[in-house]
Amino acid sequence: MAVSWRSWLANEGVKHLCLLIWLSMNVLLFWKTFLLYNQGPEYHYLHQMLGLGLCLSRASASVLNLNCSLILLPMCRTLLAYLRGSQKVPSRRTRRLLDKSRTFHITCGVTICIFSGVHVAAHLVNALNFSVNYSEDFVELNAARYRDEDPRKLLFTTVPGLTGVCMVVVLFLMITASTYAIRVSNYDIFWYTHNLFFVFYMLLMLHVSGDDWKPYKLRRLYFIWVCRDIQSFCWFADLLCVLHNKFWQENRPDYVNIQLYLSRTDGIQKIIGEKYHILNSRLFIGRPRWKLLFDEIAKCNRGKTVGVFCCGPNSLSKTLHKLSNQNNSYGTRFEYNKESFS
Repeated sequence: MAVSWRSWLANEGVKHLCLLIWLSMNVLLFWKTFLLYNQGPEYHYLHQMLGLGLCLSRASASVLNLNCSLILLPMCRTLLAYLRGSQKVPSRRTRRLLDKSRTFHITCGVTICIFSGVHVAAHLVNALNFSVNYSEDFVELNAARYRDEDPRKLLFTTVPGLTGVCMVVVLFLMITASTYAIRVSNYDIFWYTHNLFFVFYMLLMLHVSGDDWKPYKLRRLYFIWVCRDIQSFCWFADLLCVLHNKFWQENRPDYVNIQLYLSRTDGIQKIIGEKYHILNSRLFIGRPRWKLLFDEIAKCNRGKTVGVFCCGPNSLSKTLHKLSNQNNSYGTRFEYNKESFS
């Protein structure tokens, strides 16, 4: 017998619409969080250290937070009784939807179980990468205290690790006691283990507060200086070296990007003095390839606004002004500023 779409929509339409909305929220939340930690400049160093494990652990955590906030609502009997008897829910279809609350509770529970597995696996990889990829340049960023530290210490001696292990144990007890066989043979076991949800949520709050990833903004200063002869660099060399060393000591090696260009090729020599060895490696012959520089800066600052400051001849100013007004595939906007003494 053929299915009546009209009857199907009347009986199942609202239920499937709500399921579609819930599914879309999970997919969107997972994907946005994954992209944030995969491409976000504020997590650049952390992503370099942890790789895909960082993206999966944070994306799965966002899905877990959503479903942990929803799973209790379908089981709030007082709320359901109020809604059934309230005139604020006039539609009979909506009232029938409340009868599906247990199904939604189970759906959220299964989702929590699946993404808990993803979350745990990703954090096991993260613990290993913290240990293997330890760097003294980013001590505050690394959960490990030294290279090749036993990853098990990160799991059992930190608040996020210890609370995470306890949550897995509680969740395992609740899952196994929810099976049909146990509920039929001994309902009390199911009842008492399910009341561990209070312990689970207490651990969850501790876990979230202790699991604080520090975002490090990747804000770079590109200092590009073009001169005809080598002596023109010397009067400013000391200050550039001081700035470079300062940012390295502050664990911000990428904050300033120094590029010196020597337009004359006759009588080439390095900047004199051992203390200027930092600048010697940043000295180039010829003129900057401005289009490539703009593309690199745009790629590193997707969707951001970048200030361009020019002090030089009109020909250079026109070139940079034109490049600042061009579109790029990264959504980066360049704001041009000029100060010329020529």
